[in-house]
Amino acid sequence: MDKKIIGLIPARMESSRLPNKPLLSILGMPMVIHVALRAELSKLLDSIVVCTDSVDVAKICFDYNVKCCLTGNYHKNGTERIAEAAKILNLNSDDIIIDIQGDEPLISPNSIDKLIENFNNSNYQIMLPYLRLTNFKNENIVKIVEFNGKIIFMSRSDIPNQFTFDTILKKHLSIIAFRYDSLQNYANHPKSELEKIESVELLRAIEMGISIGTFEVKDETFSVDVEDDYKKAIRAMRDDKIFKIYGERNVN
Repeated sequence: MDKKIIGLIPARMESSRLPNKPLLSILGMPMVIHVALRAELSKLLDSIVVCTDSVDVAKICFDYNVKCCLTGNYHKNGTERIAEAAKILNLNSDDIIIDIQGDEPLISPNSIDKLIENFNNSNYQIMLPYLRLTNFKNENIVKIVEFNGKIIFMSRSDIPNQFTFDTILKKHLSIIAFRYDSLQNYANHPKSELEKIESVELLRAIEMGISIGTFEVKDETFSVDVEDDYKKAIRAMRDDKIFKIYGERNVN
């Protein structure tokens, strides 16, 4: 059986900071649809599926001819949601799952392909790219500390701390590659202590001893976590070159 590379987009409506986030309109198109249509421009993904417990999100996906998988409503985070979807979709241990967060409406298809290429050439069980940060003191942004390409910690605080000299902050980009077995192992493990403290879901994997790799990308993007991010996304999308490829023919 040939190995498949599947993009799974977790989407939930109950965000405490920005309710109904997946369906917020950006230039006439729901946010989660922007993510899906941009992912479809990837050269290496075999399929893209939105994973949600919301019938409203599923209906919107149907309207835009985007594949959707209905999951349970009990998941603690998006990683657990895509783990269930991977089972529903009958993926197997040879397949690679790319978790593409549904609140990254400006995600670059090029970054997705770079992640797949790097992951295919590594022995890591999980991998994610990072961006160099220019803004500090933003607890909505997860930062990483890495050594020789291996992530050793993640935090919402600015790490490494600038105690003795200036440091480069590295932002966790919200596209994550998983091997099927590692994804299921993660989902079957209880929520970890550091994960609870930081509210950073991949800290569970680090505490479990799962190796997470990383590398730098240059394609700027950001997650929509709060109202100001949403307004910023609307402004940025107006001049976005990728939106010009898919937007005009898909805006309802």
